[in-house]
Amino acid sequence: MSRPRTPPLSRRQALAALGALGAGSAAACRKGWRPPEEDPTSIALAKPYVAGAEAYGTREERWFRSACGQCAAGCGIRVRVVEGRAVRIEGDRDNPLNQGGIGPRGLSGLQAVYDADRLTGPMKRIDGALTPISWDDALGELAASLAALRERGEPDRLLVWTGHERGLMYDLLERFSLAFGTPNFVDGRAGRSAVMTQAMAATTGVAEVPVYGWAHARYVLSLEAALIEDSCQSVYFTRVAAQLRRGAAERTRLVHAGASLDLCAYNADEWVRIRPGTSGALALGLARHLMEAHPEEATLPPSLVDGADGFRALVGPYTPDRVAELTGVEPRAVTRIAEELWAQRPALVFVDERSLAFTNGLDTARAALALNAVLGGFWQGGIGNAPALPLRDWPEVSVDAVATAGLARARLDGAERFARARSVHETLPEAIEAAGDRAPAIALLHHANPAYARQQPARWRRALDAIDLVVSFSPFLDETVAEVADLVLPDHTYLERWEAVEAAPALDRAVLTVRTPAIAPLHDTRATGDVVLDLARRLGAPVADALPWRSYRVAIEARLEGLRDVRRGNIRAISRHDFLAELLEVGHWVDDEPANPPVSKVVLPDRYEVPAWYGDAARFPLGLLPYRPLGYAEGSGANQPWLRLLRPRPDAQAWTFAARVHPESAPGVEDGEEITLHSEWGSIRIPVVLDEWIEPGFVAIPLGGGHTASGRWARGFGVNVLDLVRPGPAADTGADLLCATRVRIGHGGES
Repeated sequence: MSRPRTPPLSRRQALAALGALGAGSAAACRKGWRPPEEDPTSIALAKPYVAGAEAYGTREERWFRSACGQCAAGCGIRVRVVEGRAVRIEGDRDNPLNQGGIGPRGLSGLQAVYDADRLTGPMKRIDGALTPISWDDALGELAASLAALRERGEPDRLLVWTGHERGLMYDLLERFSLAFGTPNFVDGRAGRSAVMTQAMAATTGVAEVPVYGWAHARYVLSLEAALIEDSCQSVYFTRVAAQLRRGAAERTRLVHAGASLDLCAYNADEWVRIRPGTSGALALGLARHLMEAHPEEATLPPSLVDGADGFRALVGPYTPDRVAELTGVEPRAVTRIAEELWAQRPALVFVDERSLAFTNGLDTARAALALNAVLGGFWQGGIGNAPALPLRDWPEVSVDAVATAGLARARLDGAERFARARSVHETLPEAIEAAGDRAPAIALLHHANPAYARQQPARWRRALDAIDLVVSFSPFLDETVAEVADLVLPDHTYLERWEAVEAAPALDRAVLTVRTPAIAPLHDTRATGDVVLDLARRLGAPVADALPWRSYRVAIEARLEGLRDVRRGNIRAISRHDFLAELLEVGHWVDDEPANPPVSKVVLPDRYEVPAWYGDAARFPLGLLPYRPLGYAEGSGANQPWLRLLRPRPDAQAWTFAARVHPESAPGVEDGEEITLHSEWGSIRIPVVLDEWIEPGFVAIPLGGGHTASGRWARGFGVNVLDLVRPGPAADTGADLLCATRVRIGHGGES
């Protein structure tokens, strides 16, 4: 007999329950750490000088249009600058992406710019300590080291890793790598969303996150997604949801299937608790019911889909009882939700990075896409391929014999072993250590902090220590800079530099937002794009020939010419000068009409696996669920105190950091007690909150704690849950694998 389960929780019931989850446990979560004494909102009467202030009159203000850089959404923003100082960020009402909306991460962007612990100039590690160095000396030393690699015929010993931002820096670094001759260009931007791009490639042939028709949906089913917390779709969804619910004749209904009372569950019309990693099984069960209950409309005709017979065979065993056994969702809830989806079409079924952080992430994504196909979503405007921007291509790179030989060598990360992976992160530490005399001699890290933000960070530090020259472009003194980097060439923050931002897919038409410097650089930093072009010039032909632009802005404008060439969109100026001038004034380019690549056919899956958990189940009985809280800001938000004020869960207090576990899964543990969590790969000590609304058998811990660097607001707050997580990528996709580790609870300092 299975244990009794908590029934689906309505929002009204959730609100009534929150008071009991409480103040006592929250107080315990603050044990051992206090925020610095400085008040981040205090008003200084004496204003320090900032570069660029001389261009302003007393009390003069100006507004600049730009693009947010706090997450991948790329929302349009307006920045208010007074006497050369940025004092306010707000959403740009004219930008079609967010139409004035902006998330808390975007509002906190000023604290990234004015972080008191920012790097103020280039640094070199001498006798173990980072020491200031001039830009000319730093670039001269790096260029000489890069030239030596090519002279020795070893260009493949350069590792280039680009970080989280969507923009043309990815293209520039990829181009530099190609001209230099290294196959070891690692795309660190996609993270776990790489699973979704691989699922879309398998389903529609387009390797990009899909576009969702939020404005048309009458029913949204979130399958373990972080739709209101860390999804790049959150700004778009919340804006459209507010419009549809405000005075609409028919309200859009949001149902969230998840393992805990997170922000999405809290704000949903209905929360259905589900066993973590099993939402793909729920999607298959819903598809089975719809195909049996509505055989004429859900026939999946061959003209629209491939693999229908295999999919029917796949969903056949997923009866409501079988789905209940796998997911914990009651059989009657399965049939009810299926009928609600059908009755309230257009309906959307949504998964994101959090949904796909398990070993079966690809299967889950493909099951959700298949359910959208059964609902007709691919042909009724509910879900589709992302439109492509008509940017002009840079000239083709001419590769010399040295580069040709280097590019012919196997990739260090072994990405070719994974069918659709462009890059793989979690194979790199072992590959570096095993490469011997072919190990990387130089590593260029652009907005990447692997010594903190990757599974088992200590293993990454060991691997990076084996590289002769580690170069970081981080604007902040993060762990990789503080503990590993040999040379630091700090980038501007996003309010100080140029960029063309292709936002995370959100609309049925192509949109590009131009990021312009709202303020002069505060410190002796340089845009990484300009640094790369400078290095290319110092290296000479053929690298210099592949990157001929005198500045990164000029390189950007060369690609923006493609928007003028198509003679459509919101800017119709004919001359190059007039077009670019108007684009900078408006801040964005948007296509006239929908430009989605047509989804002519959808390929349905024929397999599904339940999630696997690593570790001896007898010794480690609980599954670990790391999650990105609302203020995570792509891993860099720990130095922004406004984001620390955001609650990691609806009932938590600000400045708290704790593990959450169901009382049944922690016998003998008191609420607020400090426990030790062990896995086969590490241990951490952390306060615990006993939470009746989390799925028994699991422990949820937010990411973003345990910094040893990154400034006063980050250091010493919480613990880094990645110290527990099993190293290694997902076996089928090569993606990061966060939710696959078993743990156990020890009391206090118990080992």
